[in-house]
Amino acid sequence: MKQTFTFILLCLFHTNLFANPKDCPNTNPVPLSVTNGNTYDLSDHLVYFTASPSLHSMAEVSKQFQTAALLKSNGVIPNFGNTDKQYWFCFVIHNDENLNKQIITYIKYPLLDDVKFIAIRESGDILENQQGRRYPFKNRDIDYRGFSFATDILPSESVTYFVGVKTDSSMSVPLMVAEEKNFYTFVSFDTLLQGIFFGIVGVMSIYNLFVYFMVRDKAYIFYVLYLLISAILFQFSLQGLLPVLFLPNSPEFVYDVHNLLYFLFLFTCFPMSITFMNLKENAPLIYKWFLALATIPIISICLLPFLPYRLMNQAGDIFSFLLAFFALFVSYYIAFVKKFPPARFYFSGYLMVIVGGLATVLRYMGFFPVNAFTENSFQVGMAIEVLLMAFGLGDRISVVRKEKEKIQFKAEINKQKLIAYGKELKLAQKLQESTLPQVLPKFPGLIIKTGYFPASLVGGDFYDITVFGKHQICCLIADVTGHGVPAAIEAAMLKIAYMQTLAFANKPGKVLESINVSLAGNYKNQFLTASAIFIDLELKQLKVANAGHPALYKFNENSTSIEVIRPKGKLIGYSKEVHYPEEVHKLSPGDKILLFTDGIWDLWENGDSGEEELLNWLLVRKAESVESLYGGIDEHIRLRNNEGPADDDITFILFEIT
Repeated sequence: MKQTFTFILLCLFHTNLFANPKDCPNTNPVPLSVTNGNTYDLSDHLVYFTASPSLHSMAEVSKQFQTAALLKSNGVIPNFGNTDKQYWFCFVIHNDENLNKQIITYIKYPLLDDVKFIAIRESGDILENQQGRRYPFKNRDIDYRGFSFATDILPSESVTYFVGVKTDSSMSVPLMVAEEKNFYTFVSFDTLLQGIFFGIVGVMSIYNLFVYFMVRDKAYIFYVLYLLISAILFQFSLQGLLPVLFLPNSPEFVYDVHNLLYFLFLFTCFPMSITFMNLKENAPLIYKWFLALATIPIISICLLPFLPYRLMNQAGDIFSFLLAFFALFVSYYIAFVKKFPPARFYFSGYLMVIVGGLATVLRYMGFFPVNAFTENSFQVGMAIEVLLMAFGLGDRISVVRKEKEKIQFKAEINKQKLIAYGKELKLAQKLQESTLPQVLPKFPGLIIKTGYFPASLVGGDFYDITVFGKHQICCLIADVTGHGVPAAIEAAMLKIAYMQTLAFANKPGKVLESINVSLAGNYKNQFLTASAIFIDLELKQLKVANAGHPALYKFNENSTSIEVIRPKGKLIGYSKEVHYPEEVHKLSPGDKILLFTDGIWDLWENGDSGEEELLNWLLVRKAESVESLYGGIDEHIRLRNNEGPADDDITFILFEIT
């Protein structure tokens, strides 16, 4: 009994000897298992306080967490706008697995000047690391554009973390945690996305510089300058890549150059905008306003050495906010009121940048939360703008117009030649045969079967299948109004327009648009329906555009219903100004595709809708090969034709992905 009592006293004494106040109050430990092989957002587990003046010692920080009024982030990524306060965050991570783990605690936002990581282990060991934009890059535990801190955690161990942050830029603290391998996966993907962005901008810069030397138009050199400053150098600074790639040992220069690049970016917007929209001729008064406003970033650059960084950074945010709306208004006025076509590209591109830029600026100001959209929208918008501006800068509009006029001219000449021989039926039949493929292309991974049954000696249906590039098949199927010799002549015209179109059209919507421009107004009030598809066997992708044509059907042996695909689009010849939207569908081995003209529906009519009967027929035979399906359709056609001549031409094309 005495021994038991002594043992209990020793246990109590041992407990009191090693017990400490909870270092991180009002928060629950984060078990490592919740990361589940991914990066994990800690905003649900953060408590924090603000300090002014800044705290530096562990004792001061620990005392504040025990005595100060603490705030919780409650699942919202901390974002405080432009503030001069220091923020200290606290959280606990518990290794609930039976293995030693190396974890990386990191902050994705790269514009923090001073970041201090402190980790307190259960053994009493304290690990510290101080890094930030104003410290050499070698201070960071890992080569990453944000800030990271590596810690080893033993099985069943809990580690308490304190993170202190301060900056003269906006205060955003997206704290994350990940196991080492998952962190490197995240960094690799992040690096890939940055590489894609800078690759797009770099290629477009070189391309437009080359065009400038060819045409000597100053708009190109202003645009290249804008890309170099805004989309490359300023983005390097904004994304924290300057110390990673170029200046690892020059933290003060990295810090100082950010505002300089910010105002240079704002300045380059002006000459680029003035020349792009031809403001001097299109809007002289607005041109003078632009010249006046362009002096603001120049004056700001001159004031940078004399005024505080924070004040100038806030001034840049406010000026860019106002400039964005002004430039959007001006571009709309020039594009749609003054009807200056290149300004439409400017308006569309600048709208993308404004959406992304405003989201970023408002996040910096603390009005918008930190999320995937506000973190990446500026870069995404700028990448889209770069592409749209490149289109607007060139004389592509005039080139395309001239090309269309040439196609129309050739189509008109060929039409006159065909009409001259239209009275000869035999010649019309030979002409019809020449418009259809004599040999179907053979393509690995694709089986093709076609059927063509004119209602008379010659008909108005048309189809063509062409190999387009190394991995794509382009297919067009069309139905001219009526049948017989006139329809055959119109189909031949369509063939000519189609073959000329393939020289520059690389997607189905453009194919239909180019054909429509060539034929509209030349058809003597006749119209045609058409459907164009591109099958990409490498990407396993189907692109479809439709001009009033019956839908195509897609199915496989596992289908519970036949997929009916019919994008909207007006008839060919209805108007020259018609846009044909596209749909994109994934393809899998075993998928079958049926294209046809509406004559096939008549064969299945039996008191009910022919289309509904055809769909039911296909659903029953969905597992059959295209050869078997072809035989079934062919047999159905011949049986119905025995009852009497068909009222309309019948054409169908079957594809199977193998």
